Amino acid sequence: MRKPRRYLAIGALSAALASLVAYAAQPSLQRVLSTPQAAAAATDRPQSRLPARPGTARPPVGNPIPFPLPVPGTPTREDVGDPDSFGRPLKWLGVTQADIHLSEDCSLPEHQYEGSHCQQTLPAQTTFFSFQDTGSITLPGNAAHSLLCYWFSPLLALAYENPGTEPVTASLIYRPRLTIESEVLRDPSLINPRTGQPFGGSLSTAMSSNEQINATLLGSEQRYEAQRDSNVCIAGFLTRRSLVDMYGLSEAQAQEMFRKPMTIRLDVSGQARYVPEASLTFGLRIVGD
Repeated sequence: MRKPRRYLAIGALSAALASLVAYAAQPSLQRVLSTPQAAAAATDRPQSRLPARPGTARPPVGNPIPFPLPVPGTPTREDVGDPDSFGRPLKWLGVTQADIHLSEDCSLPEHQYEGSHCQQTLPAQTTFFSFQDTGSITLPGNAAHSLLCYWFSPLLALAYENPGTEPVTASLIYRPRLTIESEVLRDPSLINPRTGQPFGGSLSTAMSSNEQINATLLGSEQRYEAQRDSNVCIAGFLTRRSLVDMYGLSEAQAQEMFRKPMTIRLDVSGQARYVPEASLTFGLRIVGD
């Protein structure tokens, strides 16, 4: 019984050796493809010359090459009116307040606090007033790129009085202006084309915030009213373009104006008639690009 078992074991060993010899005799490429990396690489090679069936094509390997997008050109002055500030964010650059009083008695305590400017009025006569530097804002260099604009908010409290017996028209007119001081304007060779004289370190520009208020008063009538309003500039009270076109500075000098510190001062003038008492409060905020 042992002899047949021994023959069976020898036969099994011979079959195993034959399998190993057959494996060794296989081409080397087949053994290489038995590794996971090689198998993965082999799948990227075309397996057939037949056209792929719809829906079975593999996506291309790698990322597609993007096409360059067109870069928009800088808008011109004809396009937007102000290409220097186009697309730039709004910057808050400071705020100040001016307090002006018209009164029959400027010695009253309410007219004596710091920052108040008072002009004495006379009954039934026109009162003229003019105040310089009623409020100011000093900007550091490079505070804005090419544009300075204002927000202007007047708050008016007016007392009207007609001491006569016949109807009259009471009126109040005020005209704010801005004075801009800069060391660039101290150059004696720079001539202000509006005055024909050197700038002397500053220039003055009007604001579009002039206002005239009229009220009809009957004989011996007295009246009180308060008004509030706000307005903003559109083109800017100071721009690099206006410095070149309106004030004769070169492009380099206009750029230097915005690179250097500037001080903006609010001046207010005007006149009043049949207005014995008035309180004029002006809020001024500067914005830029």
